[in-house]
Parts: sequence; C-alpha cells; structure tokens
Amino acid sequence: MAFLKTSLLNAFVYRGPMVVWLAANSLSLVTAVAIWFSASAGERIGGYTKPELITYYVAALSLQWLTGWFPFYSVCDEIKHGEIVSRLVKPISYFWQKFAEELGWHLVSSLLGLATTFLFAFFLRDFIVLNFSLTRILLLVPTIILAILVVFSFSLCMGLLSFWFLEVGTVDNLFWIARLILGGQGIPISFIPEAFQIVVKILPFRYMFSFPLEIYFGRLSAMEIIQGVSLQFFWVAILAQLYKLMWNRGRRAYTAFGQ
Repeated sequence: MAFLKTSLLNAFVYRGPMVVWLAANSLSLVTAVAIWFSASAGERIGGYTKPELITYYVAALSLQWLTGWFPFYSVCDEIKHGEIVSRLVKPISYFWQKFAEELGWHLVSSLLGLATTFLFAFFLRDFIVLNFSLTRILLLVPTIILAILVVFSFSLCMGLLSFWFLEVGTVDNLFWIARLILGGQGIPISFIPEAFQIVVKILPFRYMFSFPLEIYFGRLSAMEIIQGVSLQFFWVAILAQLYKLMWNRGRRAYTAFGQ
C-alpha cells in the first residue's frame, strides 16, 4: 500500500511524462485515422470496414493507456544505479512492489487517456462502431486485466536483463516492434499474411493488445475466445516463472558482484 500511495503522489507531481505520452498517442491516432479516411466507404481492408478501422484505432488509444504497464525503464535504472540494493533487503516481493508502483501511475493516467479517447470518439462519432453488450463487457474486463499482467510481466523480465547486461535498450526496441506488428497496436493482426497467423496467435504479443479488440469487434467464436483466454493464462504463468528464475539468479549475481 505504501508503494501505491507513493506512486499516486508521483503521478500527480511528475505530470510531464504523462503529457508527453498523451501527445504521442494522440498524434499516432490522428495519423492512423487520417490514413484510413482515404479508404473507400464500402471497401473492406483486412476484414474491417472504414468505420471499423477508425473505431479500431480510437479503441486502441484507450487500450494503450489501460495496458501500457512498462516497468522496464525503472527496473533498468534501479539496477544500473545501485538503487536495487534497498529492494533486495526488503521482505516484500519485488514483483508486487513494481506492480503497486505501476498501478498508482495508471490509476491517474488511465483516466486522462480514457477522457482523451471519449473526446476523439465524440468528434469521430459518425464513424464509430459501437459493439458493446453485457456479454462483451464481461469478456473484455478479464481479458484486459490478463493483457495487463502479460505486458507487465514481460516488461519486468526484460528489465531484469540489466543484472547481466549493461545495455538492454535493443531488447526493448524489439519488444515495441513486435507489439506494434504482432500485437495489433500498429495494425490489426488480420493484415498479417495467413502463413504467419499461427505464429502470431501463439506468441504473447497478441494477448497484450489485439485479443480484447478482436472480442470487441466480434471477430472470434466462443471456442476461439476460450483458447485465447487460456493462452493469456499460459503466458502469465510462464512469465511469472521466468521472473522468479531471473530474479533469484540475478539477485545472487548482483550480491556476489557487490561483495
């Protein structure tokens, strides 16, 4: 709880990164919408109509704020600057410390992101496709929560690479590329050639972002939703175990090096 309170205070005090992220995400939405406005009204691209594509990117803006849990940067800094030492001696899980810190920041930033999304949706209301129903909402809530856990765990594990490597920025760059293309953040995954669809649907990136959007647009059968949720649980479990392995080995290596 103390970490959560501190994170909430930091979110209100250090508003600069939040504003920068808001501007960057809004600019990417404007660019995407401007591109798809040029599409013909009756034309379907990647299985989406023009209004659906515009709705996709508006919904994606909201989802970026909800699922963008990236402890990678703070973990790297703590390890590089020796601040991790204070974390090593505390009888509290480092995983949940970072989770509480991210939660505090997102309790504030997500409200700002959602407000921005509603503003864009209002101005683009003639092109917005509303697919809400009680069933979809009941499906979206747990899949978004699981997406957050997949993103957070993956980003945390990448940050822990700093125990062994001085520079891990390239890994983070590859992660962003994979999330943009294979995760559906940059383009819907239906745009990816059929030959690669099996790989896309196995890797964790789809379950960080695209999967809830596919549910929203009603593009999945009941069996496909069950399979997708199962794979979300699978990746959360795998990444949690990977975190434990990396944390235990990295902590021992870091302590031995410090001595």
